[in-house]
Amino acid sequence: EIIDHHRLADIQTKNPIIVRNEPVGSTTTIVAGMYQDKGLMPTAKMAGLMAAAIVSDTVMFKSPTCTQRDIDVANRMARIANISLKELGQVIFSASGGGAKSAEEIFRTDYKEFHIAGHNLAVSQVTCMDSDQLLQRKGEFLQLMESLQKKQGFDMVILMITDVLLEGTQLLFVGDRDSIRQAFNVEDAEDVVFLPKVMSRKKQVIPMLSALWG
Repeated sequence: EIIDHHRLADIQTKNPIIVRNEPVGSTTTIVAGMYQDKGLMPTAKMAGLMAAAIVSDTVMFKSPTCTQRDIDVANRMARIANISLKELGQVIFSASGGGAKSAEEIFRTDYKEFHIAGHNLAVSQVTCMDSDQLLQRKGEFLQLMESLQKKQGFDMVILMITDVLLEGTQLLFVGDRDSIRQAFNVEDAEDVVFLPKVMSRKKQVIPMLSALWG
């Protein structure tokens, strides 16, 4: 079966399957609805995990993908687990700051490749509460991204360092600089630009590039 909150591309199956695809901020919100449909109550530990998934996916409810349903379900899971969503979010996104991880480990944590109107690109995203800490390693990231671009033949490689507290994204990139300038209406696009209110790769980065490239 398929349970997802992303758009669906071309899918072929041998036999009919169950598909549940809904426009919410987290797939876990859909799963929580399935618990309710079956009359089941998640354990406190499972509810805590589900709350964490929703908080992570919706970037503490600040992502444009977030819906009221995500917020309501996360609050319900938090009550079952007896946890604070605010404290949970702080723990999750503080842990995303990198620590002892290598630049490649951080870059590969949430990495996706796209093919849009003849353009090949890779976009990685890391969400944190202190983007300055990660920007101190900008040279490491850019070196990794340049190597990946040459090896894979990408037109562009992007790293989104999304800062929960700043409510925006530090966008590191290598490749097609003009496209970055045009897509996000920025002047001084060298290798990093700050995009206020940009929290979602799916809704705020890929669509802008898609619109530019047609």
